[in-house]
Formats: sequence, structure tokens, C-alpha cells
Amino acid sequence: MTDRKHLEERRQIAVRDLTELAEQVEAGEIDQATADTLRANYQAEVEEVETILDKLPALDTKRPAEAASNPPGMQTRSARRAVIGSVLVITALSVAIFFAARDINPEPASNATNSGAPGELTVDPDTVSNEQLEEVVAQNPNINAMRLALADRYFEQQDYSPALEHYLYIAENNPTPAEEGRALSRIGWMAYVTGQPEAAEQYVQTSLTVDPTNDEAKLFLGFILLYGLDDAEGALPWLEEVAQIPNLPEAIQTQVQDAIAEARNGGAG
Repeated sequence: MTDRKHLEERRQIAVRDLTELAEQVEAGEIDQATADTLRANYQAEVEEVETILDKLPALDTKRPAEAASNPPGMQTRSARRAVIGSVLVITALSVAIFFAARDINPEPASNATNSGAPGELTVDPDTVSNEQLEEVVAQNPNINAMRLALADRYFEQQDYSPALEHYLYIAENNPTPAEEGRALSRIGWMAYVTGQPEAAEQYVQTSLTVDPTNDEAKLFLGFILLYGLDDAEGALPWLEEVAQIPNLPEAIQTQVQDAIAEARNGGAG
């Protein structure tokens, strides 16, 4: 019988190799021809392992939070595979997302504190580096607020591979509705910008089921429906709702109004 754990370890190693390869190319440590060969080998390894895993019997190991976060008909493993596979591509090619997500982020639910109580921040994320924040998260793995701050930082820096890892952890670690909604919507946006609009819509729709007050998710959904799925009719109500948000930054308001005009025109941009 094929050892699922061994296969998942092989996949994890190949994913890490791809990420490290991208860093080496950016640093000029490996020439492009060599990098192309290595990248093809690593991606082939990921695809081979995924093919084998797909043929294995599914394991019913969902945690309650994960089961609640999946809409009817949504296959978690295949959707995550689509996102993760796309993140590999976007990491290797250093593709940037041109969207000012930080401009519409809701304020953190709690202020920085040194109390260390469950769910509270133990340091001010704005005062430490990514590496230092990773250490704090490793020492306090179940403090979602701290992990969310780190995931958001990676997301805003367009460093999607670690962002995805932390958002997935949060979604399965007894999150509050606001934490789960934020994590799922941003996983959805990463799926969209990496060419997976169907999975993106499912994640963002689910995030709004969890937290209907997530204005960022509404904007994501409007853009995904309009530009990713050519559903102008479905996108319009979400975009119009976003346009009514008080004090929406001018740059975002301009994009929203342009999208509304396009949606009213049937999506013909």
C-alpha cells in the first residue's frame, strides 16, 4: 500500500525546493538555463505525487472548522491543490498583483499587548521583522491574531507561498468568524490572481458566509465574478455595495466605479 505520509513529505520537499530555487534565481546564484531545468524537475515531482495522491482513498480527517468552511460541492483537497500549484508558479515567476489590498483592510480586532492571553498579540507586529514574527508565531502557534498579522504581511508583500500556509492554518485552528473570513477571502484572492477563478469564488463566497461584514471579500468577489468568470450580472450587486462603503480610498473607489460601469455594460470592457 502506498504510504500517504511519505508522498506528502515528497511533495513538501519539492515545494520547498521550488521556493528556494526562486530565491536563488533572484539572488543571481543560479543561471537561468539551470534554473529552468531544475524548476521543470521539481514541478514534475509535485505533479507526479499529486497524481498518486489523487488515486488514493480520501481520508475523512476534516476538523470541524475546516468542514464548516467548505460550501456544498467544494472539494477541499482539489481546491487547495489548485491554489498551491498556482502559488508555486507565481513564486517562481515573481508575478506581482497590482491591487492595494492594505487600503481596505479592516482595523485589527485587538491592540498589541504583552499579556500572552489566548488570541491576543504578544508583540507589536509593526516593530519586528518577518523572521522575528515567524519566531513568535512558532512559539505561540495557537494565537491566531499573531499568525494573521504575519500572513497579512506576506500577502501585502505578494509573498504568497508563506501567506497561504498561515491562512490555511488559521482557517483550521478554531478561528473567530472575522479571522476565518479574512483568511478564506485572501486564499480566494490568491487563487484568482494565480488563474483559478472557480476555486477563488468558492473560497470568497464561503468567507462571506462565515463573516458577512467582510467588505474586502465583497470587493474580491465582485472583481472575481466580473473579470475572472465573466459574470457581470452577478458582480454588479457586490460592486455597488462596495461603492457605498464610507471613506473608501479614492484609488479603490475609482477601480470600483470603473468595474461598475463595465458590469452595467454587460462586462464589455
